[in-house]
Amino acid sequence: MSIVIIRPQRGPTTTEQLLQLICNCPQGITIAQLRYKLNRPISMLQICLRQLISAKKVYCQLSQNKMQRIYYPQKELKL
Repeated sequence: MSIVIIRPQRGPTTTEQLLQLICNCPQGITIAQLRYKLNRPISMLQICLRQLISAKKVYCQLSQNKMQRIYYPQKELKL
């Protein structure tokens, strides 16, 4: 059995894809929806979201029933 080395392909990073998806949903988006659209594990998305929140490109609020976090783009952010 031979080992196949996987090489990364060029293109936008997961963080860039995540930011673009959030900016395209000004009404907000949950992490479950992001996971479904990007086909990435939630743990990876949480790391990327933490970076975006600390860079003040995205902010997070709890839903009205306080069960989910909803991610929104910052108002002044333009892509």
